[in-house]
Amino acid sequence: MPTPDLTVKTSLRLPKNLHAEIEQAADAAGISVNAEMLLRLAKNPHIDSAAEVLREIRQMETYAVEAMSRQMKALWSGLDRAGMALGHVLEAMAQVPPDGTAASLKREVEFARELIDALSAHRNDK
Repeated sequence: MPTPDLTVKTSLRLPKNLHAEIEQAADAAGISVNAEMLLRLAKNPHIDSAAEVLREIRQMETYAVEAMSRQMKALWSGLDRAGMALGHVLEAMAQVPPDGTAASLKREVEFARELIDALSAHRNDK
């Protein structure tokens, strides 16, 4: 008794560029055009492309978070250094009389130091 054929012969119209792409892929894989088409039809391209997009998004998110973390560390390092420098300036200006140009400069340095201290109070990496 003959076994039933589990395949169906069909005709398919493809754009020339897609057919050429399938021929090239089949040739590169060492398989027939028919086999390449079957492989492509058996896969759900939406799942593969969605998974790839999600992988790329996760990878870009990881890179972005790492870059922002490095930038924040550099920013806090700069603010720490500026705060220390302003502290030294204030120590040097301790004897400045409360009037005149030097006193005005001292108040600006004190304000900058207070601003850095206020920013440091909201720091998340300590």
